[in-house]
Amino acid sequence: MSTVSACVLAVDDNATIRRAIAMRLSSKGYRVVTAEDGREALSAIEREPFDLVLLDLQMPGMSGAEVLKNLRLRYSETQLPVIMLAASDDKHDIAHTMELGANDYVVKPGDLPILLARINTQLALKKAADRLRAKEGLSDVANPLQAAGASPTLLEDSLLQGTTHFLYDNTPVACWILNSSLEVLLTNRFSVQTLGYLPTDVQQQPVLDFYPSEDQPRAGEYLQAALEHPDRLHRWEIRRRKKNAESMWVKETARVVTSRGVPLILLTVEDIDEAFRLSEKLNFHAAHDELTGLPNRKTLEDRLGRVLESAHSESSEHTLGIIDIDQFRILNDTCGHAAGDELLRQIARLLKTISRKRDTLARIGGDDFAMLIEDCPLRLAMASFEAVRAAVEAFQFVWNERSYKVSLSIGLVAVNRSCDSVAEVMSMADTACYAAKDAGRNRLHTYEVDDAKMLTRHGQMRWATRINDALRDNRFELFLQPIVPIVADGSGDHYEILLRMRDERGQLVMPSEFLPAAERYNLAVKIDRWVVNHTLSWLRDHPRLLQRLHLCAINLSGQSFGNDDCLSFILERIDSCRIPAHKLCFEVTETAAVSDIVQASRFIQTLQERGCLFALDDFGSGFSSFAYLKNLPVDFLKIDGAFVRGIAVDSVDLAMVKSINEIGHLMGKRTVAEFVEDEPILRLLRALGVDYAQGYGVGKPVPLLSFVNS
Repeated sequence: MSTVSACVLAVDDNATIRRAIAMRLSSKGYRVVTAEDGREALSAIEREPFDLVLLDLQMPGMSGAEVLKNLRLRYSETQLPVIMLAASDDKHDIAHTMELGANDYVVKPGDLPILLARINTQLALKKAADRLRAKEGLSDVANPLQAAGASPTLLEDSLLQGTTHFLYDNTPVACWILNSSLEVLLTNRFSVQTLGYLPTDVQQQPVLDFYPSEDQPRAGEYLQAALEHPDRLHRWEIRRRKKNAESMWVKETARVVTSRGVPLILLTVEDIDEAFRLSEKLNFHAAHDELTGLPNRKTLEDRLGRVLESAHSESSEHTLGIIDIDQFRILNDTCGHAAGDELLRQIARLLKTISRKRDTLARIGGDDFAMLIEDCPLRLAMASFEAVRAAVEAFQFVWNERSYKVSLSIGLVAVNRSCDSVAEVMSMADTACYAAKDAGRNRLHTYEVDDAKMLTRHGQMRWATRINDALRDNRFELFLQPIVPIVADGSGDHYEILLRMRDERGQLVMPSEFLPAAERYNLAVKIDRWVVNHTLSWLRDHPRLLQRLHLCAINLSGQSFGNDDCLSFILERIDSCRIPAHKLCFEVTETAAVSDIVQASRFIQTLQERGCLFALDDFGSGFSSFAYLKNLPVDFLKIDGAFVRGIAVDSVDLAMVKSINEIGHLMGKRTVAEFVEDEPILRLLRALGVDYAQGYGVGKPVPLLSFVNS
């Protein structure tokens, strides 16, 4: 069975995961069929044969465990291997599914190369069993462990001869047979390839001698458990000692069978060393910042969560400080990103030399670091943070033979039983850090509830909570506002989607009130995903409106433009809702787009390749608008309403709008004037040759429901 001919059934209720698995396996030559639930999977298996099943454990309706039970009534582990996919590595779940007859268990989303390795192993075992079935006419024989699981009597009187011995010696994994004293009776030839031992090296020797000394007690416990529970299949991951004294990670599978009344342990040893080390590497990268090697934000928040539990249960006191490099962006813009990255690395090394080993020093994003000092009240921790501040103040950063002074603003917060959550502690420390910057930078600032300097930011923190609540309770609403051609062209509906929020009392809240907090507390991407999802779903559910639609404009934040997950989400929703991409236009403000030209351009080009259009919103508000324009591949310029609303009375505003429109047209871009509030403005725009108008003078925002009814 080559991978080209191998057919895999992937069963998962999550469409994104199904698609990712199918794409990756197809690229490796597998034929993949997908099913979204257990009943669909069983129907597919009735219709056609499969070589392997990837089965989600937690599914609505018929669970993965129920599907597995059903399959094992008809197919053995070698006839149809099943690898379980689960959201966690819960030991109970693993043990339960293995007892039901699963061949393997993988935590999702996980790493696809590891999943591929597991699939290849199971297919290799199946291939060997299939070949022997064909050659010997056996009905259901696999490797010794599987054979024992199906029928222990196969080993009686013939362990070292005939079909079983042939199969045993040719199974493409290392196999060991042990007696109840845990001595090695027999190994197959693949043991030589895996661990380097010849049969004569290991026979009659204690099997524990072939584990590293520190792992021998654990190996002994596992093997004794197998002897004590002979009716179960036992699996574990552990290190083995190779003949060259190196250690390697293996997955061992054990089952007790009886030969002439004597219990024997059949043990398979699968090499997972490369996959395990890759997993360790991936886990390290998942927990650490790539640039500095420090723990990342998620790791810090996990540790902060444990500290907070300790504060509540033991009344312990700790201190968190958020550390921001002053004027970092100026150096980054002046000297380039390479200089900025090098400064971050040097600051990280300096902070590491100052902090204690038991402190948690992390890079939490951009030029922000955090330090968690455990079992140290705020009044004592201040000395440590002052030492950090002073050390960096004395530090000189050198780049291209020029020296630069560096300073820090540090916000401190006490972590004690009065703190409710990790998010609250992080927000308070962040607020204190910004207060330190506001006070002149290069200083410490301690968070106090009644600190007048913090009231504004504290209000934004409350908004952050309200935004999360609104997302949870689905209290955002979509409106649309027409964008009309100044010279009628009969091209169909063209409108921009606008966002509003209902507060706890049902009152409508404008975005100017909650978006600043969303940007500050990294909630803008969540909001953007909500808007994209609901807009595309609405268009899908109203096919007559979609047919009539010329262009629908959707706003995206600057945070989304730097987020690959958001880009993937947008592409997935366009595909799943079957919206013609050429009918979608994504808008981003000029300020957000120019903050990272390279990233913004890549984001825009990826969606443009699908057929989407892009508009640059509030154009003209930036200091160097025209200089940036040639580097941004947008289709529309939306002229800042601050200029448009005054063109009938202010000659400077009129000249600005005229210049933007002319340069936009020279560069092949269409122009949209915002804040068109009356007929005199519209007449002037028509005279200037502006393409489109938007504002209360041509159409007010209306809820989507009202638009549908009209």
